[in-house]
Amino acid sequence: MIVEVIAVGTELLIGQIINSNVAFLGSRLHDEGFDAHFQVTVGDNLDRMTFAIEQALGRADAVILTGGIGPTQDDVTREAICRVTGRAMTRDLEHEEKIRERLMRLRGEVNVNTLRMADYPEGAETMENRKGVALGVALDQGGKWIFAMPGVPTEMKVMFDEQVMPRLRASAGEPAILKSRVVRTWGYGESAVAEKLDDLYASSNPSIAFLIDASEVRIRITAKDDDEATVDAMLDRVDDAIVAKLGDAVFGRDDQVIEVVLIDSLSRKNWTFGTIEQFTAGAVGARFANVGPAHFAESIGLRPVRLPEGADTQAAARQLLAGHDCPADVVVAVSGVAGDPSNPNTSRTVGIAVRTPDGVSSRELNILGDDERARQFANTGALHGARLAIEGRW
Repeated sequence: MIVEVIAVGTELLIGQIINSNVAFLGSRLHDEGFDAHFQVTVGDNLDRMTFAIEQALGRADAVILTGGIGPTQDDVTREAICRVTGRAMTRDLEHEEKIRERLMRLRGEVNVNTLRMADYPEGAETMENRKGVALGVALDQGGKWIFAMPGVPTEMKVMFDEQVMPRLRASAGEPAILKSRVVRTWGYGESAVAEKLDDLYASSNPSIAFLIDASEVRIRITAKDDDEATVDAMLDRVDDAIVAKLGDAVFGRDDQVIEVVLIDSLSRKNWTFGTIEQFTAGAVGARFANVGPAHFAESIGLRPVRLPEGADTQAAARQLLAGHDCPADVVVAVSGVAGDPSNPNTSRTVGIAVRTPDGVSSRELNILGDDERARQFANTGALHGARLAIEGRW
């Protein structure tokens, strides 16, 4: 079953409010096994809203609108639904009386516009708003559902879970099971990962998609079936294939960010972690300490020194380890950066060295871009270098 979400509000289009409702609905629909091909944001304009609903009904089995059912003149979602479906507007008189009583109790007077929140398209079902005033709308239009909910997230979420989702489930029958897993990698760029996994990308079920996050590439696997065990087996099969192709580049799944993975590695050996940073100014240590303070020993931040073009940054990082006493079992050092500071498109070279109780290892990272980008990538690279060194794979 295909469900399309339309977020209503000019404030969303111009960035005054972050559109968190779409993220919530997309996630919840995905969890329930519904397909979503389009998500639309439209301003408070009756003609454009009408067009958006008509388009959505042409390509989806159900349409969910959030926003535009309040008391003001620009709240025209109900009117747009009436225009699309050819229905007249009617009013829930019982709810109108509730609004009147509420306003008299709170303000001592009734604003006529506020009573609009008791209106709904004729023939539709009203949905109670337990967290607010405006009635929701549930309308079966020729076998396709149209839902209108408040734009206020606290009101919308309750109405969706309690009233919209049961109707969608009943309409679709038992939905197929849809699950996703995110495989986290570091060490290959996005294009290299895509090339190595090209044969996996050709599959539509399970399918894979690539998500870039600075120097890390995440691979989302999605599988769908009526049987949960089958879905899990499909995810495992693709996960195993990714590991076989990318090897040590794979470091975690789903919410296992590098800090968490590194803490797990340290915990198994009962080791502590520290940094000596000549270029990242303590950012690596701060990032780790924010998540794993129990394993954090010390961060030594040094004045940044720009190494000359062609300098051996690995040797510079090793010298940092030798020249500074950091009381930790695992210490990562980040050297200066070689590159033209006036040209943001040149390559920066970062040296990373890691000392563990088993020895010292180092690597040079070549990063395209300006110093800010180099610091960001070096920050992540230092944590991954420590992870690989602890595991004896760097």
